[in-house]
Amino acid sequence: MPINALRKPGAKMSLKEALERADKLKRMAASSNPNEAAVAAARLRAFDVDAARAPQSKDVKFEPATIMEPGEHGPQKIEVLDELPVIPYKELGELEVEQAPDTSSVNWDVLHAELLERAQQIGAHAVIDIQIKGTIQQKILTGMALKYLSPQEILDVQAANKLDEDEKAYYEAQKERRDEDWAPPVG
Repeated sequence: MPINALRKPGAKMSLKEALERADKLKRMAASSNPNEAAVAAARLRAFDVDAARAPQSKDVKFEPATIMEPGEHGPQKIEVLDELPVIPYKELGELEVEQAPDTSSVNWDVLHAELLERAQQIGAHAVIDIQIKGTIQQKILTGMALKYLSPQEILDVQAANKLDEDEKAYYEAQKERRDEDWAPPVG
């Protein structure tokens, strides 16, 4: 069982961690270094196992989760990635922002901010492959919007793919048996 599984909600440490801390302070109090021994002895006198295990009322804060309406996305920072993430994701689609036709000079920073704002509006967590496209008159900035999958979505995808994986494994096992049956005898 992991150490943290014994930790009380809001507590600083588990019983095992508290007892290990007390033992360590006792060993340090017996140190040959007088400064280290004095500090450890003072900490040992002030250390209380029960207080370390009790929930700390000042640390524990109950804040109810904010409930968002479907389609409402809270303010979040959109990551700009150079390569595909390791975290499972799904592509939300390619985003495009275009410079207003009446402006003569291009402000790429404004276009970049608009692209990230549009990604935030559709619920993306990251944008990848940002490119400049268009013609001389038409300045366009594009990027692929990605949304990270939640653990439940990952389980749903795995469950949907399980049947296909089982079928492939079955056909592979049949093929191996067929190959063994038709293989020439050894020896």
